[in-house]
Amino acid sequence: MSTPTQIVVGYDGSPDSRAALEWAVREAASRRLGIRVVYCELDMAAWDGAAASMSGAPVLATTLPHDSAALLAGAAEVVAAAGVPVETVSTSGSPASVLVEASRTAVMVTIGSRGHGSISSAILGSTVSHVASHGYCPVIVLQAQGAAEGPVVVGVDGSPESEELVGWAIDHASRHGLALEVVHSYAIPVYPGVVPYVPPVEITTATAGFEQRVTSEVLAGWREKYPDVSITTNVAHGRPAPALVEASGRASLTVVGSHGRGAFLGMLLGSTSQSLLHHAKGSVAVIRHRKH
Repeated sequence: MSTPTQIVVGYDGSPDSRAALEWAVREAASRRLGIRVVYCELDMAAWDGAAASMSGAPVLATTLPHDSAALLAGAAEVVAAAGVPVETVSTSGSPASVLVEASRTAVMVTIGSRGHGSISSAILGSTVSHVASHGYCPVIVLQAQGAAEGPVVVGVDGSPESEELVGWAIDHASRHGLALEVVHSYAIPVYPGVVPYVPPVEITTATAGFEQRVTSEVLAGWREKYPDVSITTNVAHGRPAPALVEASGRASLTVVGSHGRGAFLGMLLGSTSQSLLHHAKGSVAVIRHRKH
């Protein structure tokens, strides 16, 4: 299998998709990659499926009709002005399926979190979830509003994938001169009953110490490899999704895995990742192992 050399951008001209394009340009320049800008016109035959996707069924579609030639020409000018090689693609059908297929040969896929208008935005939200669930590479979901100079936040949970997440996040932080904040939330079981059992302070203290060590192990070696990146840790008792949603408000990018140690076997996207995609206050990167 050849090494991917392009970042794929799902583009419809909306503010968030322009943010996705601009983010991809900066990333491509830092990695010496090219960009493929993809515009997918909704196949009108898919409208029934699109409506079903908004009610919770599998995802299909994203945009309303636009002048694709003008949109792609404008996007190509932005990319070329930065000295980045650019290719444009205009097609029709299911944007979710088109982007998943494009992800097979992409370094990453970037997409805006919302499209033009309330209907388009609702469908696009389903498309984002579908691409993040089924993509073959990292999927970056961009918002036009966000803390551009904030730290890169990465959520870890002690699973084997956590080290890969930290590696991706710290490399991104180093490329763009940003700090890294590592967020690790954990739960202490409280057993219900006539009189609920609450663990004594010795157990909560020991658990906190253990989780701190878990975080330190995940970071082992990364500080030495990236001495230019300022790293802080945020380890606390609680659920990971709310902690990451809160952190996303101050982050330039919040990085999560497609699965964690608590994911059910067979789930395409973990509950924490899904929650963050729906409620994040800024841009999100969902990192998954490349499928073959």
